[in-house]
Amino acid sequence: GEGGEAALATLVVAGVGAGSVTLDWSGGVGEATSGGGTGGGTLYELQWRAAKPGRVWGEWATSESARAMVAHSATKRNLDPAALHQFRVRARASDGSWHTPFSSPTSPLRCLPLGQPQKPQKPQQPQQHQQPQQPQQDPAATPSAPALPPGLKPPPGLCGSAASSS
Repeated sequence: GEGGEAALATLVVAGVGAGSVTLDWSGGVGEATSGGGTGGGTLYELQWRAAKPGRVWGEWATSESARAMVAHSATKRNLDPAALHQFRVRARASDGSWHTPFSSPTSPLRCLPLGQPQKPQKPQQPQQHQQPQQPQQDPAATPSAPALPPGLKPPPGLCGSAASSS
C-alpha cells in the first residue's frame, strides 16, 4: 500500500566476471502500461560509479546505449578491477521523461581481475612434519599385566582356583 507511487526497479547482481558485472532488474515504472504507451515496452537507464580504494565515489555515469535498454539485464564491461563499483537503474516514465526515481544502488562490489576468469586456487603444499608422531599407546610395547620372569609360576590362590573356605 504505497498509494499511487511508482514501483522502483529492484537491481540485483547476477554475475561478476573479469572486468565486467552482470546486472538484473525487475519491476519499475510502466511494466503494465495502460493503453497509449510506447509500444516498444519500457526503456531503462543504467548508471554506474566507481571509487578507488580509500577515495570518494565518483559521479554517476551513463551512456547512450545504457539509457535506451529494453532488456531487464545488462553486462557492464571494461571495469577497473582495482576499483569498487555501484550500479543503479530506473525506468522511463510512460510520458517519456526521466523524472522517475532510481533503484537502490547495489552494494559496492569488485569485478574479477582481467585474465583470470576463475578465482585462482592456491596449490596445496605438502605438510612437512618436523618430528614423526609418537604413537600414544602401543599395546605390544606396554602390556597391561606385569611381565613375569620365565620359569616362575604365579603364587597359588591368584589363578582363580580359590580354595573353598567353609
